[in-house]
Amino acid sequence: MEETYNSDNDDSVDNSNTSMTATTNTTNTTTNEAKNLLISASDKAGMSGIDRERINAILLRESGQSDYMKRQISMDDASNKRIQQMKERLEEKDNSSTNDWRKEIKQSTVDPMLQKYRSQRRPISTCCVVDMDSFFISCHILDNPHLAEVPACVGGTSMISTSNYVARKYGVRAAMPGYLGSKLVSELSNGQEKLVFVRSDFCLYKKKSTEVKDILLQFDPNLSMGSLDEAYMDIESYLSIQLDDKSLSHGDISTILNNKASHTNQTQQLHERFPISVIHKAAQDLLHTIRQKVKDSTGLTCSAGLCNNYLLAKIASDINKPNGQIFLGSEEDDINAFINTLPIRKICGIGRVMEKTLRGVCDIETVQDLYNKRAEVYFLFKPASAQSLLRVSIGYSESKHRESNEDDDDTEEALHRKGISSERTFSPTSDWTVMCTKLEGITMSLVQDLRKKCLRPKTITLKIKLANFDILTRATTRDIALFGANNQRQSAQDLVDIVIRLLKDAKQEYDKKNKAPAEPSTKRSPFSVRLLGVRCSNFQIGKDNQSSIRAFNHYQVAKSSEDIDKASADSSSDKRSPVKNPYSPKPTNRQVNKKKVNSKMSPKHSLGGNKPSPSNLKDDSNITSTENSNTDFGTEVQCPICQKYFKSGKVDINAHIDSCLNAATVKQLAKEETHEWNLRNKKKKRKLGDFFGS
Repeated sequence: MEETYNSDNDDSVDNSNTSMTATTNTTNTTTNEAKNLLISASDKAGMSGIDRERINAILLRESGQSDYMKRQISMDDASNKRIQQMKERLEEKDNSSTNDWRKEIKQSTVDPMLQKYRSQRRPISTCCVVDMDSFFISCHILDNPHLAEVPACVGGTSMISTSNYVARKYGVRAAMPGYLGSKLVSELSNGQEKLVFVRSDFCLYKKKSTEVKDILLQFDPNLSMGSLDEAYMDIESYLSIQLDDKSLSHGDISTILNNKASHTNQTQQLHERFPISVIHKAAQDLLHTIRQKVKDSTGLTCSAGLCNNYLLAKIASDINKPNGQIFLGSEEDDINAFINTLPIRKICGIGRVMEKTLRGVCDIETVQDLYNKRAEVYFLFKPASAQSLLRVSIGYSESKHRESNEDDDDTEEALHRKGISSERTFSPTSDWTVMCTKLEGITMSLVQDLRKKCLRPKTITLKIKLANFDILTRATTRDIALFGANNQRQSAQDLVDIVIRLLKDAKQEYDKKNKAPAEPSTKRSPFSVRLLGVRCSNFQIGKDNQSSIRAFNHYQVAKSSEDIDKASADSSSDKRSPVKNPYSPKPTNRQVNKKKVNSKMSPKHSLGGNKPSPSNLKDDSNITSTENSNTDFGTEVQCPICQKYFKSGKVDINAHIDSCLNAATVKQLAKEETHEWNLRNKKKKRKLGDFFGS
């Protein structure tokens, strides 16, 4: 019996080991799959040391059959194909090259480029990123302190905006469905705790964000807000004044910073006047003062990173959360020691797909690996992506802090900005009225940003995320940019009309495509939308010409009295000599020839004749030609485009000039002129034989 027992026991152990091995393999497969599909696989402040494998397994189990996960799997399959293609390209390059192509790329292209970036590093670390700690939920904790002791988040069962650090220990984070967060807290705490949901209050968040910004502006009047809870600052100017005169108080320094006229620029840079060690010590102390001032004034804590560029500062601000700060020196050794060991996912701009691609193709796990495989990266990726990854591999980014004062023109903004967008997620809806209403609200919110930044876009793109998480995009490009100086109100409605039309086109195309499913058993899915977004890009470069037009108008009015006297003196001869206008362009040869042609045509077909422009101007009836005008020249204004005269004050010259510049109008008038010219100069059509005398 004992031997039988032992034998049975051995069998059971073997079976158990086999079962455990199978379970482990299944778990590993599930974990790897979840890591490739779930956003929670990325590191987040306050989530270090969590049971990631168990969390990923729970998430995949609970959401594996959802529409979101099905789409993620589909996208992951496409990513796998791209990875395989890139690996084949790399293998083909190795087989076809007789020499060390990696060494050649490094020596000829990559290393000189990286050396150039290194030479452009700032010599001092004064770039600062201030990031509020779990901002949304922290605003609620001020009024409800008990929320700091329990797992809590802002949002609902559909989506979480942010979570406190207690909830993050259970893997609960922003951009996660609330029901999954509840499941994680319940299972990982063995039912002892539940996730508390707090309704969002954006009025509160904006109020607290304004309070924080007002404090930070005292240290850098030109700071840039990345979001409600994130600020990008350069404290070099503050330090310069502080180190030059240590007797100045904070209020005095802030006054000098804001009053640029009284702030005399030094001939020497800050690092040329003071030792770098002194500057960095003062910068660290100042950063601590800034964070303490924010906490004392608002009750909220923040973390910060202080480096010689904003890429490193952003990474550093996330490392020592909550309520901490990280300083990084500007020396090459300091930067390499900090960045080389970081996982590539910690780098801003490297997301889940890029992380998987770099790992799958080149076995890149850390930033050090990224630098070591720089030749492969340069060969495999497109130039823009490759250069971005290579800059990251040495911890370099542009550190120029563009001032956003009133003196900056819209040309500078348009040159630096590629696009501006606004989008909103909501419960899936197939109601057309609801979709249009939400899209109009999104568009009007974007209009405010466009006007504030004086941007005039030509390209408008609509983003649509369907209920099944498929993404549709539609775009259109205009010949004339929106939001000119004199048609702001009309442009807002124009933009709304454009995006509504794009939405209508997308819906019609979707309905047409899904009208007859390929399989009879397949149920036709309606056009149900869960996210809408509008993006404006392709901004018009150059200042608006309205200032010149206004100057032209003022010049005409200012000369009115002089012109009236001159017109009265010449009334007997009935000849008027227009006053020379410095704002009027000199006629080109083409314009002179055009006038000669127009003089031979009937007045109604002439650009300067009596025929009104085919536009919807209300005051066209007041526009008169030079020949028919019986009013004094001094009370008239001439259009610099079509050379018409009309009474000053009765016609909006800006609106009229817009009409003259309208492409459709010019095209129509040119067509009429061409037709008239052909009628007057119609010639006999010659045959091919005529040229050879046959």
